[in-house]
Amino acid sequence: MTPHMTNEAFAALPGGKDLRLAQAPSEMAPESTETLASRLLQMYTRDESLTREAVAMPAAAHRRVAVQKARAEHGQVLEVIVRENGWPSSEAVGEEASIAALTILLHADDPAFQLSCEQLVRATVHAGESPAIHGAYVEDLCAVLQGRRQRYGTQIDPKLLRPHPIDDPEHITERRRAVGLPPLADEIAQLLATQRRRL
Repeated sequence: MTPHMTNEAFAALPGGKDLRLAQAPSEMAPESTETLASRLLQMYTRDESLTREAVAMPAAAHRRVAVQKARAEHGQVLEVIVRENGWPSSEAVGEEASIAALTILLHADDPAFQLSCEQLVRATVHAGESPAIHGAYVEDLCAVLQGRRQRYGTQIDPKLLRPHPIDDPEHITERRRAVGLPPLADEIAQLLATQRRRL
């Protein structure tokens, strides 16, 4: 299980932009580590399942709506979790649940919330509580949201299927290697191959 952007294909579909729910979820009481991990993994699994269904049937608008609604709900739940418990680091909730939290954040389509998490994620990385790759994804996400160039090339334009503008592209391979990311060319080739299989 790795953080990824499997939704590029979904986002490229007509109407693929996430919708926001009118109401926020009810407040949650503080939860145990096991409960938080289980909740995060359940949301991640639901997102993956709904996304696969939507990509398999691109003409089925109701499937896209289901993904949009689920992602909006998941983002709101994660916001409450972060507010009450801090960022769900690998050390706090386990590697897979922390990856689930990262993926939910990347899919949230809530710039204010996403930007507010950058320093929280970075702090857990610096403390050795989360892997550096988590910080790379969030740093790139926030850079793109703010109209800046990203450093690691993790944020892909879903229509063009290529990275958003990259800062200092000559040294991106070294930066990616340092945080555990494969060469960008390999990742793009894999994404394009996946797209071709779906056509």
